[in-house]
Amino acid sequence: MKKILKTSINLIPYIMLVVSFILIIQVAFSIKKGEVPSVFGKSVLFVETNSMEPAIMTNDMIFVDTNADEFHVGDIISFHRPDQPSLIITHRIIEIKEIDGVNFYTTLGDNNNFTDDWETDFSEDYIVGKYLSKSGFLGGIYQFAFSQGISLLFISIIIIFLAIGGMELYSIIKTLNQAKDKKMLEEKEKMIEEELEKLRKQKQEMDKDK
Repeated sequence: MKKILKTSINLIPYIMLVVSFILIIQVAFSIKKGEVPSVFGKSVLFVETNSMEPAIMTNDMIFVDTNADEFHVGDIISFHRPDQPSLIITHRIIEIKEIDGVNFYTTLGDNNNFTDDWETDFSEDYIVGKYLSKSGFLGGIYQFAFSQGISLLFISIIIIFLAIGGMELYSIIKTLNQAKDKKMLEEKEKMIEEELEKLRKQKQEMDKDK
């Protein structure tokens, strides 16, 4: 029982690794399909244009707080483009108007010279969240692994994880089998010892009768 408990405890890091890997796959495929993945109130988006350079560079991976509920002039936000909701835009707020208690936002890319009609006076309903930080390194990895679909590298990573999981599973099964064999051997030795003890007692009784 103790060995089984120990084996279960040893499995915890691998379970966490698998869960993390599943989350990474979920986030990556959500981005690929143009959806907005969110984990613990944070989203990850891939920037494909230069409209926010130099603050945010093309091919950067950005992190967005989807729980944010207050936005001010100067904040960088990600939002669904009102005339094409499937597109996510990340621009800076340059104006906020309040009409009948409802805020309407106008944005502009840092690298753009003018504001487009579709980013003028849109409601908060279109906002995904507030920009937190960026990573060019993660953006480069994403671009390499997913820009041309599921790459050989990504397939290799999956195979490696499956191989590691398979080896660990084999090791666990082997350990359990060894424990089972050891227990059976101990039971056999105990039975043999009991039989020998019976024979010794029988011999003692026969010697007494003589």
